[in-house]
This record gives sequence, C-alpha cells and structure tokens, in this order.
Amino acid sequence: MPIATFRGERSVAEVVDKLYVKLTPRQRETVEAAILKANPRLRDIGNLRDGTILHVPDLPKLRAKTRTNRTLENPVTQVAATLVDDLDGYGRRLAERVRVDQQDAKAQLTLLKSARFKAALGGAPHLQELAEQAARAIEARSKTIKERQGTLETALKRALADLEEMKR
Repeated sequence: MPIATFRGERSVAEVVDKLYVKLTPRQRETVEAAILKANPRLRDIGNLRDGTILHVPDLPKLRAKTRTNRTLENPVTQVAATLVDDLDGYGRRLAERVRVDQQDAKAQLTLLKSARFKAALGGAPHLQELAEQAARAIEARSKTIKERQGTLETALKRALADLEEMKR
C-alpha cells in the first residue's frame, strides 16, 4: 500500500482532493471511507502533526495522483527518505548547538581568567578557588561535548548510509 504524508489538511475531503484525481460524489464517499479505514487517526484530524504517514488505499477503479509532491513510492523508500532528511537536519542543529556551546565556554573561560575578574575577587582565596574550579569544570564540559559530538556524528553517518542504501 502506498503512503503519503499529512500536510495540515483540515478535513478528510482535503486529503482526498490532494491524493486522487477528479472524483464524482459517489467516488469521493468511497475514497473517504477507504482512507478513514486505512488511517483511523484521521477521525481526529485536528490533532495530527504535519509529516504523519498516511496509507493510501489501493482502489481498483480509482487511481491516486502520481504527479504530486506526495510521490506514491514504496513505503520503505519514503520512510527512509524522510528519516534521511530528519537526521540531516538533526546533524546540522547538533553541530550548530555544539558550536554555540563552545563559544559560550570560551567566553566564560576568558572572563574567569581575566585580570579584571581576578581583581574583582580581591584577596578572597575561597572565591579564587571557586573561579578555578569553575574554569576546570567548563574545560571538562567542553571536552566532553566535543567527544559526544564525535560519537553522535559517527552514529549519524552510519545511520544515514544505511538509510541511503534502503532508498535504493
């Protein structure tokens, strides 16, 4: 059974219009019933998220649109393609987040090690010790974040390669 993705339609009729070519009123009823049977979640269409996978029923006398953004391919291929896109996006967001975290850590370390900050601490040895502990913790956190990013990037690359293979 082919699949399509939900794209924020407000009614089952809208879903049907986007998936099937010119329907008579009777055909529309048949298709709507078949789509609801294949996708019971559509009964509560207001709570569906964009990207939800919909099963497109095979109806012998009616044909689904073939020239649409919702290509009616093998479901495994479609799911793999969607996952590839999502994992690519996750990888980009992860890299950006790590970059920002590293910049923040560098700025914090610069502040903690600055002469002005040390002067502001005055001669209080316990405050100076706290500042040194904070600097060590920030450095350790930066190292850990970089290591985790490397591990996640490796896992993402493997997953993406496997998914690309599934798409073929």
